[in-house]
Amino acid sequence: MKTSFKNLFLLFFIFCGLVSQAQNDGRSRIERNVPLVVAESFNAVFSAKDPVWFTRYQGENNQELVYEAKFIFNNRYCKSVYDFNGNQIVFAATVDYRELPEGARKYMEEKYPFFPIVEALMVTDNENQVTYEIGVYIDNQYMIQVFSKEGDFIKNTKP
Repeated sequence: MKTSFKNLFLLFFIFCGLVSQAQNDGRSRIERNVPLVVAESFNAVFSAKDPVWFTRYQGENNQELVYEAKFIFNNRYCKSVYDFNGNQIVFAATVDYRELPEGARKYMEEKYPFFPIVEALMVTDNENQVTYEIGVYIDNQYMIQVFSKEGDFIKNTKP
């Protein structure tokens, strides 16, 4: 009887841990109930676009809920991220390889000549700082190489 109670107690804690991890894993989820202030903020800039909305948690310990609008703008896949108060945090748009700064292209050709680029984005943050993010798979891990507007290497990160 004691052993089955201990096993049941252990299973309960494992289940609670999995549930809490599932709620804060940072992955995007489709959102149908976007706050009005967030939708109005998006429509003020991209009024003619019809986005698909997602929510995810980000920040330290995945505690900040953000809203992502994914849409097509100027024939590019775009993403605009907002906080709960409707403030735009970041805007990202896909770019072609030829549109990347020359320094970023040279860096990628020298450092990763055998790794194809999966995704290239031009990212503008809420302070109008422009960076370029280039996604590649290195040893079966997705890595993002970040470059300045001028093409200078800044850092590499894992999403």
